[in-house]
Amino acid sequence: PATSPGLPAAGGPATVSEGSGLKKAILDQTGINPETHRQRLRRTRFPPGARPRAVAQRIKEDCWRWLEPDQKTGGQVAEEIALEQFIQVLPPGGKEWAQRHRPKTLAEAVTLTEDYMAAERPRTPPRRNDT
Repeated sequence: PATSPGLPAAGGPATVSEGSGLKKAILDQTGINPETHRQRLRRTRFPPGARPRAVAQRIKEDCWRWLEPDQKTGGQVAEEIALEQFIQVLPPGGKEWAQRHRPKTLAEAVTLTEDYMAAERPRTPPRRNDT
């Protein structure tokens, strides 16, 4: 596969071997996990004077470390992206509710959101027909 100069090949960023127990132990000790990289990815901005290649490299590394595509199927990666996007488009109250409950799947997030919306719906007494 073709790559841009200065960017890692499609297999992901150059790091300690993915199967390495050492890498996992280090990341576990530091508290760095896929969620850390997802948050970092979402906070990324293009700073004034930044080099495009360096910004692209950081984005790509965070994507790989968040989604771990070398350890998941395409469907699992798509599910994570769909879940993330669904939560991002929720109205404020529903968004906080879903984030607090940390759904693992899109279906779980949908159920949480439906429950939240049902609980937030104003309860109005039945109307009386005055004739």
